[in-house]
Amino acid sequence: MTTRDSIFHYPAFVRFCMGDIATQLGTAIVIIVIPLIAITFLDATPFEIGLLAASERLPFIIFSLIAGVSADKWERRSILFCANFLRVVLLLIIMFIVWTGALSVMTLAAMVFIVGAANVYFEVAYWTYIPALVPGRLIAKGNGALAAIAGAAELVGPAVGGMLLKIAGIPGALLLNSLLFLMGSSMILTVPKNKPAPPEGARPSSLSQIKLGIHTLFHSPPLRRLVIIGAVWNIFACAATPQIMVYLTRTLGLATTQVGLILGLQGLGGLIGALCAGKASERLGHGRSIMVGGVIYSLFTLAICTVTQAASQDQLLLGVFLFCAGWGSSIGVVNIISLRQLVSPEYLLGRINASFRFITWGIMPPAALLGGALSQLINSRFVIVSACLLGLAFILCSYRKSTAILGIDAPPERLSENG
Repeated sequence: MTTRDSIFHYPAFVRFCMGDIATQLGTAIVIIVIPLIAITFLDATPFEIGLLAASERLPFIIFSLIAGVSADKWERRSILFCANFLRVVLLLIIMFIVWTGALSVMTLAAMVFIVGAANVYFEVAYWTYIPALVPGRLIAKGNGALAAIAGAAELVGPAVGGMLLKIAGIPGALLLNSLLFLMGSSMILTVPKNKPAPPEGARPSSLSQIKLGIHTLFHSPPLRRLVIIGAVWNIFACAATPQIMVYLTRTLGLATTQVGLILGLQGLGGLIGALCAGKASERLGHGRSIMVGGVIYSLFTLAICTVTQAASQDQLLLGVFLFCAGWGSSIGVVNIISLRQLVSPEYLLGRINASFRFITWGIMPPAALLGGALSQLINSRFVIVSACLLGLAFILCSYRKSTAILGIDAPPERLSENG
């Protein structure tokens, strides 16, 4: 192996990772802090928990497509910086509202919606940036490293968030999030600018550019199959995931610190899964890795509902199940991202990423609302079990066709694009 075969011999990528550590840790903390604030301080109902999850995802329906055009038109580093800095400001505003005593579920949902809008622009530019930082042959490893950072953040973030709420209260937890996003913004400025080459001839309208991204997405067999898999995966995951926290806190009666530690093990599984994703694609191929990861995630998320007590051994079992679910999910997601980047034309990457997220993340708000409504009408266990069984049924029914379509390598010119 030569030194250039290591992603860490590309200085811009290393600096990008350093900024990502702070950003992902802040994200992991806020992901658990917001619903725990709603559950423990605002006494939110299961439907309101689903509403919060939907509020965070709804911006992907509204803003994704135009964000993709922006990522292919504007300087991408500036998009990342502005989106991150906006999250700093918004979290400080939430902290101020808490101090005034005016916090309510609807106020929290409104602020989460605006944070979600910032997330849209950040995520689209973020995943469009990677092919400019490492060669095509190292994209899977680069994505694995970034997913490992996210997994490590998910490992410590829930525990830190739960303890912060107990020790420092809502203001302390939100202040730390703001500082972490501020650190991430500062590191982003050290990464070289990345602006896509302008197209030859007259610049097409934004609507034409959006149409081109969607057209390419649906007329490429592997990209179309990835959209289908991602959408179905997210429907069931987003219906079930918010209700897992309801199940742990309301049904099992676990404290916020216990929930944080247990969910932290899911982050550890995600970290290890991200590190294994490159090897999985080498051994199984991208297609099989995606489908096998989905099976593992569904089976072990389903297993959570076999735990009906809150004793120490039961908490350990919950941690093991969530660890395995995080491991399988990370393997699948990293390979979806890597394959999408490899088969997409570089000049369309922002629009394809945005169109992909518009569909696969746009389905999340109604899924979260449906999960919350069913949880309130029946119970959280019913939602989790139903989502996992339906997800498994889809994977098993589509396994042969999906692995055949996705059992491909990137075109040689795409692989050699960066070195």
